[in-house]
Amino acid sequence: MRRALSRALLRAGAALALALSVGACARDEAGAGLQFERPETALDYEVELTGAPTEEIDALMRASLELFRRQEDGAPSRAFLRRRALDDAPTAQRILRSFGYFESAAEIAVEELPSEGDGPPRALARFALAPGRPYILASHGFQVLEDGGTPPAPLDAAALGSPVGDVARAGPILDAEGAAVAKLLATGRPYARLLGRDALADPEAATVEVETAISSGAPFVFGDPVFEGLEAVEAEYLETYARWTPGAPWDQRRVRDYQRALNDTNLFGFVSVAAPETPPEGPAAPVVVRVEEAPFRTVTAGARWSTDLGPSVRGSFTHRNLFGSNETLRLQADAGRDEQALEARYRVPQYLRDQQDFVSGLNLRHTDDDAFEEYAGTLTAGLERRVSRWWVIGAGGLAEVSSVDDGEGFRDFFLLGLPVSATYENTDDLLNPTEGARLRVETIPFIGIEDNGDTPLFTRINAVGSAYLALDDERRYVFAARGRIGSIINDEVDDVPANWRLFSGGGGSVRGYAERSIGPLDADGDPIGGLSALEAGAELRARVAGDFGLAVFAEAGLVGEDAWPTFEEDVQYAAGGGLRYFSPIGPVRVDVGVPLNPRDSDDDFQIYLSIGQAF
Repeated sequence: MRRALSRALLRAGAALALALSVGACARDEAGAGLQFERPETALDYEVELTGAPTEEIDALMRASLELFRRQEDGAPSRAFLRRRALDDAPTAQRILRSFGYFESAAEIAVEELPSEGDGPPRALARFALAPGRPYILASHGFQVLEDGGTPPAPLDAAALGSPVGDVARAGPILDAEGAAVAKLLATGRPYARLLGRDALADPEAATVEVETAISSGAPFVFGDPVFEGLEAVEAEYLETYARWTPGAPWDQRRVRDYQRALNDTNLFGFVSVAAPETPPEGPAAPVVVRVEEAPFRTVTAGARWSTDLGPSVRGSFTHRNLFGSNETLRLQADAGRDEQALEARYRVPQYLRDQQDFVSGLNLRHTDDDAFEEYAGTLTAGLERRVSRWWVIGAGGLAEVSSVDDGEGFRDFFLLGLPVSATYENTDDLLNPTEGARLRVETIPFIGIEDNGDTPLFTRINAVGSAYLALDDERRYVFAARGRIGSIINDEVDDVPANWRLFSGGGGSVRGYAERSIGPLDADGDPIGGLSALEAGAELRARVAGDFGLAVFAEAGLVGEDAWPTFEEDVQYAAGGGLRYFSPIGPVRVDVGVPLNPRDSDDDFQIYLSIGQAF
């Protein structure tokens, strides 16, 4: 009798899925409705929504119902407004059912309101919800249809998140079903799939019983990967990213991690990793990898300009698959008024072990500004290892030959260094981050020979970090903060080659001051650098009109002659603002920085034009 009455009342199984999908679509499309031109005689109206049992349901109703979504358009008449409200009633009921209110109803009333002066006619649409009793999920069982092999372990719906004993909300029920399938996929069943559900309600007890049918599929172990679509990329290289051992029970999580790793190589425009479409014969299922190779060569060009450095241009060429195993060669040239450089970088991923890269580089440069002039060549080589999703550590060697003039004439140096670094990166965008953080800490002990016979011996430590916080869901408003601390372990500034001393000021440091200008000055007013540096800055970024935005910032920095900041030197402060154009290749920024406590040698302001945020 109870089952017959339940069937007469509702077939809740379909309602659970349908109600949730309607609610989700309403949320997704709430801001993307069709736009209609409002007639001059349109009826203005207000909506009075009552009876929502929770704030969440109330908010979802307001985002889903056409009464609210079309309110700015008005309505041609009160009769049309009533029709719109009546059409919203089924949507409201589906939303309530998705939250466990299976006896819900909605009452509609439209009343005339007095016009305001000579304004258009007005109306009030009353939308009263009658949710009824919340139904409790009395039970949720899984019927697992096996397909040979050892039966899978029983599935406990409550342990998987189903709200057994609580209100029969569709969301957690469907999530539990997804978790059940995922558990089978992770325990040797690559062909597990959801078949459907049967749910019956008891209106006398206000309860729901749900039974979900799942096909487990046959059990399989991992076979070897099979690649489709490879042309220039070597399969042996891609196999180094495999997260499983052949013969181990199939685990879809490892397959998903493998697909993510192949995507991260940047070698492919498309990657799909899955079991064969048809279950194979035998206990092992090959891992089918389908790919489409992307172009391996990239040419870029860029430019920037600032009042202190003038114009500069940059060009680069990158080949990401030099010998078939993602070996990356990057050649870059920079040409500016004060700095010119040629650089080559070479990277071999998966070097000797998983998640470890061999990196090397050669940098030839000439710098001539108020701080120093240098002619230098630097050769580096080392290893970088990813130790977690966000952390990379590195170590290697450095050799440099340079001729440096710090105002006292050129001095020739030959330096050897052992750089060690740790980098944390979890931002959402390299050029325009809106959330996450960055941190890089680097220590380089140096030993060398100077042309006068002296032996430079010093250790340079530098740490730079930044953090980003979106202030709204659309990420139109972002707060960003940056800090830096640096130290050189040595007794005298003069013992350190000028090109390795610590400086502050400029477009990527403290805007408003010229490049490297903060800190001690010589008799001619030129910066000499220091043994310690400290910087802090904050910026508020706002996208205000389409692809255009504004930014305001405040920054400060100091450079001292002691190995650690003592604040005996003056801290230089600056503030300013700028414009942003969010182009397809990254934000184009124009910033104006003003020193707040300028010295006699400082300019009144600095202007910066470049691609990418300041930090």
